[in-house]
Amino acid sequence: MIELNEKLTCQVAHLARLELTPLEVKVFTIQLNEIIQYVEKLQDVDVQGVVPLVHPFDGIAFLREDDIKESLLGLDGKPKILQSAQDIFEDSFKVPSIF
Repeated sequence: MIELNEKLTCQVAHLARLELTPLEVKVFTIQLNEIIQYVEKLQDVDVQGVVPLVHPFDGIAFLREDDIKESLLGLDGKPKILQSAQDIFEDSFKVPSIF
């Protein structure tokens, strides 16, 4: 069984760029140990003969049919929506600065 201690909790917090108070270290160490114990319980489950589940809706395809639509690009290769723009910069909308 893996036993998580406060030193290891601090190391993980450091790697995750988290600053923890001493109280948080104690609380999280307890919580992480409970999570590890639960996962270890799952290791004891007998799954012999159980077929792995690839998808919860096996055999049902929820894909839509392809719907061919008009291109969003003009003959010049630029987005048609830019035709309605007041100002354009490098094939994008140019908007006034807010600063």
